[in-house]
Amino acid sequence: MDLKRIGRVTLTTFEWIGVVVCVLLLIVVVAIGGMLGWVGSDPAPMGDAGQAVADEPADAVAAAPAPAPTPAEASSLFAPVHRVLVSPRCMNCHPEGDRPLADRGGAHAMNISRASADSGLACSTCHAEHNSVVPGGPPGAPHWQLPPAETPMVFQGRSVTALCLQLRDRAHNGERTLEQLLEHVSKDPLVLWGWSPGGDRVAPPLSHADFVAGFSAWVAAGGICPGETEPPALEPEADAESGAEGEPA
Repeated sequence: MDLKRIGRVTLTTFEWIGVVVCVLLLIVVVAIGGMLGWVGSDPAPMGDAGQAVADEPADAVAAAPAPAPTPAEASSLFAPVHRVLVSPRCMNCHPEGDRPLADRGGAHAMNISRASADSGLACSTCHAEHNSVVPGGPPGAPHWQLPPAETPMVFQGRSVTALCLQLRDRAHNGERTLEQLLEHVSKDPLVLWGWSPGGDRVAPPLSHADFVAGFSAWVAAGGICPGETEPPALEPEADAESGAEGEPA
């Protein structure tokens, strides 16, 4: 066999092997690049609770406090709260006098008043912790009673301004702070009963969620009342024994 021909054949074979190797390397490089692109960038660092920690600029500045409401805004802030408090579900147990009110007008039947409890006839004698199963029977919820005579928290006949001023006054609200009042109207079982009174009793004019939202806005504004240009300087904390149950709102 011709040696020159063998050399050319051998050289051609090596060239083909080199081409194949280059192609394979190119395929590997492309595959690795594709995998990296599919995986994406490194995940965000995780916090203690296993949640991604958002990147924050080093010069982040705390949000500025919300501006105080204008006099016009202050005049309307308490209005939704007032609408609920003067509705029968609240006002019936917050009357002008000593006798609770009835839905259809007039005072409570059977001459019931604060004097009844003083004589040993507690409201719980008829009003259990739930509505009566007897049609037309007495309604019921936990600690059903009038506010104490010392702080009757009268809602009946109170204007928006008068009720606003009264409600934030700890001398007339059971020694509660604004935050404690918000907690009371948000979670107290007797308050919550007002939105599911049963029978043909009418619920308040706002949903409980809307009422709490309006109350929260009023508390956040410092308890400002109509006619005021800035919220009053209220005591930040109540007495340790304040905010007890038994003073429905």
